[in-house]
Parts: sequence; C-alpha cells; structure tokens
Amino acid sequence: MTTPFRFGLVALPYPGADWAGTARQVEELGFDSLLVPDNLHATPAALACASAAAATERIAVGPYVVATPLRSPGLVAADAAGLHQLSGGRVEFGLGAGRPDAEDEARQLGVEFGTPGERMAHLEATIEAVRARTPDVHITVAAAGPRMLALGGRLADVVALGASPFATADDLARMADTVRAGAGDRADDVQLNVNLSAVGDEVPPWLAEKMGLTMERLVEADAATYLRGTPDDMAQTLVERRERTGVSYVCAGANHAQDLAPVVALLRDA
Repeated sequence: MTTPFRFGLVALPYPGADWAGTARQVEELGFDSLLVPDNLHATPAALACASAAAATERIAVGPYVVATPLRSPGLVAADAAGLHQLSGGRVEFGLGAGRPDAEDEARQLGVEFGTPGERMAHLEATIEAVRARTPDVHITVAAAGPRMLALGGRLADVVALGASPFATADDLARMADTVRAGAGDRADDVQLNVNLSAVGDEVPPWLAEKMGLTMERLVEADAATYLRGTPDDMAQTLVERRERTGVSYVCAGANHAQDLAPVVALLRDA
C-alpha cells in the first residue's frame, strides 16, 4: 500500500519573532504540520504548539520530540491532553527516549536520565499514559536503534527515523524494515518520517557548525536526507525514495519553507 505524502516544518519561536505569523505562513504554504523541538532553554514546546494552533485552522501541531526521561508519564499525558483539547484534535505528539544532549538537561533538572533500557521502559509507560488519557491522540516515536525502531512500530502512529544526516536510502530502508517487523499486522498503519538535513543549495548554519555538514559531503555520501535540483527533481526523488524506503512523511527546518513549498504542491495527494 502506498501512503500519501505529508509534509511538516520544524521551528522554534524566537524572542521578538512573529510566531503566530510563522504558523499561518506554514499553513498557507500547504504544509501539513508545524512541529516544535523540545528544548529546555527555549519556549516550552506545548506552549508554542498551543499558540500555533490558535493562529491556524488546518495544520497539525506537536512537539518533535519530548525527551520523556525528563518528565513523568502523567505530566506528559496532561500536556498531550491539554494540547489535544486546545487544538481541536490537531495534535501529533512526538515522544522519544532522549536525544544525546538530554542527559545534560536531566542533570540540570536534577532527575535521573537512566540506562537505555530504563529510558525505553519509561517511554513505553509514557505512551501508555498518553493513550489512556487521550486515546485518539496521534503519537510519533523518534527512533534510531533496532529496539527503539521496533518499539515505535509496535506502539506509534508515526515513526521518525533518527538516521544520520549522511544516511543513504538503503540505510533508511533497513530501518524501515525493522519498524515494519515490530509493527506486525499493523505495519500498513504506521507512517515513516524523515527530517531533512538540507533542501536546495544551503545547509543550515547550525548544522554546518555542529556536525560539519557541507553540500559536498552530502552529495558524496548520496545522503537521503538531502534534496536538490528543481522542484520537479525533488518531487521525483521523494517518490523514488518512498518506493524504496516507505518514507512518506517529510519534515525540514522552517528555513527551508520556501524551497520545499513547490514540492509540497507537486505532491499534494500523491
């Protein structure tokens, strides 16, 4: 079964910026979702998402993704239920076992980060708490390793493949196979998501600085997290990658909104 494409943008509200205007622009450009990183030192994702929902009518909103080791399952469930109510059900609530820098945030908050096994168990308990409080909320699980990918397949509506920026389409296909194996009979109900590193001719400055990303390195690696060429070229690339990997939900940083919008238009309902 071919899953129709969906497109999202990932953004943070910055001091002095017109966040409501950003949300409306994301909607006007045809994107399906506006997603907000969970960052201890930025505007809390749930608040930013509630504000974005109030300014829009159609797009989904949600954290991308909550570091569950930093919070109790009940607290996360309360945030998900509140956002679900305020947005009229337009929520894609992202959950994960903690990105690499979340351990430092756990120390700052005075909470135990836990072992990988403990964090996975905590994530599963959090998903159960969210489902118990708001059964129809859509849940995204971010996953990279085999155990997490299988867990996402078993429990999530969307699995965000936490691939390296230099991952190839073959790498994504192997991750997708693990998700589908974990999903079993519900494999066709789980959508696969990838967050692009770059679109067009520009690598985001923070990625260039933090990870040493350059266009040359992405091209050399044949990276599946990079789109280039004309809008038609990009659309064809995504269609081919969907056939090869099953990935049909594509996200990118908000700085790529204008480059990606023509692709969104080309692949609407595709």
